[in-house]
Amino acid sequence: MDIQDKMGICKLVAHAILVDGQLTDSERELLDKLMERYDLDEAQKKEVRNRNIDEDPLALAGEVSAAGQEELLKEVANAICVDGEAIGAEKNLISCVARALGLGEDEAQATFLLLTKV
Repeated sequence: MDIQDKMGICKLVAHAILVDGQLTDSERELLDKLMERYDLDEAQKKEVRNRNIDEDPLALAGEVSAAGQEELLKEVANAICVDGEAIGAEKNLISCVARALGLGEDEAQATFLLLTKV
């Protein structure tokens, strides 16, 4: 994956952890570890953290190439479940991301269940 894919994934993970209106320590830690694993520099980390909940997740998902799509789904699902629960807005987000990647609604839900074991 290139840096654009890594940034796109991190942006959607940041969006996912904010969609429920709360930011827990475990969510912050998950994002920080992901950015470290992807070797983002400080400017890139700042860009990731400056998310707006009104951003279009379809547009964010569109920033990730085909090579990063599986990783995108996995990381967004992890972010959604890191606080121990997946509310409606979070489940809607994973469905939206899956649809942006060409999956149908049934495939999106099955993928979410498989990735999260919720």
